[in-house]
Amino acid sequence: MAKGKKPSKRPQAQHKPKSRSSQHDKRKRLGTPNPQGKKTVKAKVPLTGTMAVLVTSMAGMLDPRMAFRLSIIMAGMMLADDRRVAAAWFTAGGVQDDWDRFYDCLISVGRRTRFLALPLLVAVVRKFAPGPDGHMIVAVDDSPTQRYGRHVEGSGVHHNPTAGPADGEWLYGHNWVSLCVLATHSLWGVIALPLRSMLYVREKEVPALAEKYGWKFRTKLELAVHLVTWFVTTVRSLGIESSIWLVTDGAYAGRPVLKPLADLGVVVFSRLRKDACLFDLPPEPMPGQRGAHRIYGFHRISLAMHAAQVDGWESMTYQCRGSMVTREYKTFLATSRLVSGVIRVVIVRFDDGGWAAYFCTDAQVDVRDILETVAARWAIEEHFHDVKEIWGAGQQQVRNIWSNIGCWHLNQWMYTLVELCSWDVAKPKLTDRSHRPWDNLDRRPSHADRHSTIAREMLGKQFPATLPSTPNLRKFKSLIKDVISQCI
Repeated sequence: MAKGKKPSKRPQAQHKPKSRSSQHDKRKRLGTPNPQGKKTVKAKVPLTGTMAVLVTSMAGMLDPRMAFRLSIIMAGMMLADDRRVAAAWFTAGGVQDDWDRFYDCLISVGRRTRFLALPLLVAVVRKFAPGPDGHMIVAVDDSPTQRYGRHVEGSGVHHNPTAGPADGEWLYGHNWVSLCVLATHSLWGVIALPLRSMLYVREKEVPALAEKYGWKFRTKLELAVHLVTWFVTTVRSLGIESSIWLVTDGAYAGRPVLKPLADLGVVVFSRLRKDACLFDLPPEPMPGQRGAHRIYGFHRISLAMHAAQVDGWESMTYQCRGSMVTREYKTFLATSRLVSGVIRVVIVRFDDGGWAAYFCTDAQVDVRDILETVAARWAIEEHFHDVKEIWGAGQQQVRNIWSNIGCWHLNQWMYTLVELCSWDVAKPKLTDRSHRPWDNLDRRPSHADRHSTIAREMLGKQFPATLPSTPNLRKFKSLIKDVISQCI
């Protein structure tokens, strides 16, 4: 290169400014909405029976101009196949050109979940309260849903408690703290009926939402207390004085949860850490003793030492996850700073030699009730699995935070509605597997079986209403396609 000659610069590629597609520019769509004047007024295949009545009650909590769309969306959820995105709901429901109004309906649902859950709560409580022992059992736990894209509001990195072989310990998405009522069916055991959830947003993602929506940061424990408080106050406002039992995972067995719920009169069941700080019972106050009485004893209790002792074990057979199991156990009373008082501790020894400790904040509760209540908590995990796998929770492909909240609740509410509507249905009707002769006919009906049964009833009732008014059989052929998709 000659001295003083500047090197030539390689010409850079000139990129045209990215044009935003009209389908992603809401303002442009709303500027010329529905050019053909099509408006959806009813579902292609409407809901029927008790489900239609409950959904109508829930829709009454929305703006009257928006309310009729809720039943159309939920009818589409029953019939949607393959991917459960929001667009698939609308297509299966028979939505015309007014797509934006139905996306707005999802936002409205997300903003008013507290009110839309009330009719469902009333139906569940009136059916199952008070329980056979004079109490209701509720469960609280959290579960993540994986999302993609940095523009999905409220998303972040969360721990994945059920990571599979191809999954990592952490995932990007949403984390939902849910409250469910646990009801025991005579044939298929304990069923978790979700009523309401709250989205947990990490503290580092809150500032962006606070500026836009006024979002405030709350821990998972605070969200759990809020949900249980909402449930207890609503139940008591209905005049039902049934005692409330709460069963939780060990992660929620902390003082921020136990202390405020004790003030509400809620009895809590949970797993106890093996290194939990426990003390023996305080001595009885001496006659004429002045001052405050002791709350805790003088001696620290070691759960490991209790579990290692050979003596003191008893045997009990109780209901656990649909079958009767026999376990050895120890039980005693202790004082804990978690509740600032006395708790009942139960140590269970398993067949492989391992052990686990559980506790109840009511020292008068029987050991059998403690073990069966703690075992019933697994129903909320089964509910999380079915809501994601069968209803496609987390797959709806919406970005707005209220749309995501609305979609998650609609999936959970459909789960509860299907369980309520099939609760008293005979088993042979729910286990019609004539198209699957290889399947076990004696197997208990799954949630997918109950969902398919109700979907077939919806389609079956729609045929007589369609045939007389369709001389060209166009609508009839559409129904045939829906039936085929359900059979597949």
